[in-house]
Amino acid sequence: MRTQRALNRTLAKQNPERAFGSPFEIVGEKLFTKGEKIATLNRWRQSLLKELDASGEGMHTYGISAERARLLEQVEAARNQLG
Repeated sequence: MRTQRALNRTLAKQNPERAFGSPFEIVGEKLFTKGEKIATLNRWRQSLLKELDASGEGMHTYGISAERARLLEQVEAARNQLG
């Protein structure tokens, strides 16, 4: 049996990467409306795009760009699941 966790909806929407283990957890989140899920995934996407853009401009990212690009792909896939 899965235990319920407390979710600070406002913080989760503002910083989804800290609140969720993967973008797909947002898709399954029962406390969010479909619109909130899409907005949260969009926020996560924008954050990743900014980070990847910075790495493309020569800012040192300590080799995490490939990992972040894979995460961006997961965010896109999760958004596609929502339609």
